[in-house]
Amino acid sequence: MGVLKYALKRIKLFNNERFDKHIDIIAKNTGKSKTYIKLNWIWNLIIYGVGYTDYFRGDYINLKHKEKLTFVTSKSFYKILRKLNDKEYEKYLSNKLLFNEMFKDYIKRDYIDIRNTSMEEFERFVEGKSVVFAKVVDGFGGHGVSKININPNLDIQNKYNELMQNEQFLVEDAIIQSDEVNEINPNVVNSFRVVTLYHDEKADVIANALRVNQDANNVIGCTNDLYFSLSEDGIIDSNVIDDYGNIYEEHPLTHKKFKEVKIKGVKEAFEMCKEAALKLPQVRYIGWDVGFTNNGPCIIEGNEYPGYGIIQFYKLKNSRTGHKKQIMDVIGKI
Repeated sequence: MGVLKYALKRIKLFNNERFDKHIDIIAKNTGKSKTYIKLNWIWNLIIYGVGYTDYFRGDYINLKHKEKLTFVTSKSFYKILRKLNDKEYEKYLSNKLLFNEMFKDYIKRDYIDIRNTSMEEFERFVEGKSVVFAKVVDGFGGHGVSKININPNLDIQNKYNELMQNEQFLVEDAIIQSDEVNEINPNVVNSFRVVTLYHDEKADVIANALRVNQDANNVIGCTNDLYFSLSEDGIIDSNVIDDYGNIYEEHPLTHKKFKEVKIKGVKEAFEMCKEAALKLPQVRYIGWDVGFTNNGPCIIEGNEYPGYGIIQFYKLKNSRTGHKKQIMDVIGKI
């Protein structure tokens, strides 16, 4: 696809409300007119293949040419994926049941496939539990996930039929979140994204970001979340930002001060993800979602499309260098 044709396609796809909000923020920060900013984005779209969200997060209006070349864009991302990941093996990440079977040593929780389970076996699985989660096999971003509270009033037969009808075939134990993360937001398992890159028979962690719900929603990824990266010792080593680049000193719901945060098990999570990556070398570039428990970290799921937007958001670390540079530091020019 030619760059002009690609640019026209991207312009047709954008979300007007979100786009306008980004333009408003850039105009406020730079003092430039909205017309100038829109034309500047279109120019960057044609030259660099950058979508409006990437344009905003990368602060493209202030970047130099050499700096722009270090960023992943909505166009270059899929070229990178096709070079690094064998599509035939991506099913072991996209299919949650295949994933759980391959990485059962790292998920550290029990699960069942209700397609292969009778209603009586489903009842025995949930017996003695207070909460389980049901998921569609190929869901992403928190979609197709239901929290099921197990209590004497629960109609097991109806719930079983409902899950079958909704194709929520995976039912698994709840992850009991660690005390340290509960202090930030106890209403959801806040997921820690760890990005690994396999090269020369070893895996490296090249980026990370903990995503935290702002509100009491019990599914992650469905709100304007907060994001920050962590050092090996569990200390926040970046700004805490939301999707629009606002910086937070404390959590808006619990008022936990971010400078006081220290999360156990971060180094262990890095090592666990690197070890897991070695089991699927055909998919070299993976985004792992990790949960923290009082017994250590566990893997929630793996993503064949790791997502680059937040980790190269310039507001995260006030950086003018993008995620593409992190990839090239490991494998060379791409």
